[in-house]
Amino acid sequence: MPIVATVAVTVAGLAASHGEFRDVAVLLGAAARLRGAHDRTDPQIRTLSGRGRAALGDECFTEAYESGWRLDLAAALTRTDPVRRLPTPGPQQKA
Repeated sequence: MPIVATVAVTVAGLAASHGEFRDVAVLLGAAARLRGAHDRTDPQIRTLSGRGRAALGDECFTEAYESGWRLDLAAALTRTDPVRRLPTPGPQQKA
């Protein structure tokens, strides 16, 4: 699970690059669930958390993070799946 948690943090970084900071917080919480512990030492997690807190405020960020932390294992795996971040083809795009 530590590798899957690392992927989840990377997915949170993708969400941040799109300005989706509530998703960042949920994804970081889900990554912690997958890891089995909160990691306050990882520089990427600290950076993403700081950006998320700046965008959402402490209370909103904490609430969203906790919602990710409370996910069960299957839900955390689904929520952090990188495929979920891929754009869906629109009417003008071919799959």
